[in-house]
Amino acid sequence: MLKGTLPPRNISYKRLFKNKTSLSILVFSLLFVMFSIYLITHNISYKNSIASNHGSDNTSIDENHVGSENILKKDPSNVDKSTLQNERSFNNSNLITDNRGVPVLYYHSVREPAENEVTITPENLRIQLEYIKNQGYTTLTLDELKNYLLNNSPIPEKSIVITFDDGYMDNYYNAFPILKNLNMVATIFCITSDLDGSYYLSKEAIKEMSDYGIDIESHTVSHPKLNQLPYDKQLNELKESKETLESITGKKVEAVAYPFGDFNDDSVIAAKNSGYTLAFTTKRGLSDRDDNILKLDRIYISSKYDINTFKEVLAQTKK
Repeated sequence: MLKGTLPPRNISYKRLFKNKTSLSILVFSLLFVMFSIYLITHNISYKNSIASNHGSDNTSIDENHVGSENILKKDPSNVDKSTLQNERSFNNSNLITDNRGVPVLYYHSVREPAENEVTITPENLRIQLEYIKNQGYTTLTLDELKNYLLNNSPIPEKSIVITFDDGYMDNYYNAFPILKNLNMVATIFCITSDLDGSYYLSKEAIKEMSDYGIDIESHTVSHPKLNQLPYDKQLNELKESKETLESITGKKVEAVAYPFGDFNDDSVIAAKNSGYTLAFTTKRGLSDRDDNILKLDRIYISSKYDINTFKEVLAQTKK
């Protein structure tokens, strides 16, 4: 055979492999390649199957959370299992768009002991919120309330808003776990002067609750009587608080609760010019479309209310 020419095609394997060891190595190599191809193919198929199943679970619902509360959609790609999203759909609810109004309850501190009327014990808060849930109420976010008031968006027939004024650290320790347990949303109006966790909420607690689905809104910087301040100082209180909270949560702050319920015409103008779309007073009544959107009514809940008084106040408050 000339140098450089190919061997004949019918050359026997025995001439290529002069001993059994070489033949064994070839067989083993072929088997290894075939097995590797099988593993790669199987792994790709398995990953595709997992991705398909994962996608189908994106809107799955924990059966323990289905009831009078509306379903809260979850996206496991960017939300912890304990996180509630504000984008929600109201299932199994009679929806209304008429102007009957919505009760907006407001609490303050939640701890033991209840030394004054603005401090409720965790046990009494739980009893009241469980009553609300058992009566078939759906808790609304402020965005849902806003859309109902301004855009006639439908909401469940029995809707309610839960709010806490001042933003005490005990709201995180004592109220937040109850809200999570009952699958409820709520709003906390925060004073922003001392967000270190020693008395008012820490920035970390604010961020965690906001990520979960609790609305974090403004209660000014230092909780002044706004009607006793000139316009420019009112504007500063409202704008600075808003900016501080937005920097923590990464979300737009659109609502404020006037400290002590004290405000004047300058307060309303300053709230509007600061970028708020909702503002709440302490005047008892339902929030409805007859209210000025920057003078919305609420319902004060005193810690001195027993459950029967609480039921009576909730039932008898009108627009």
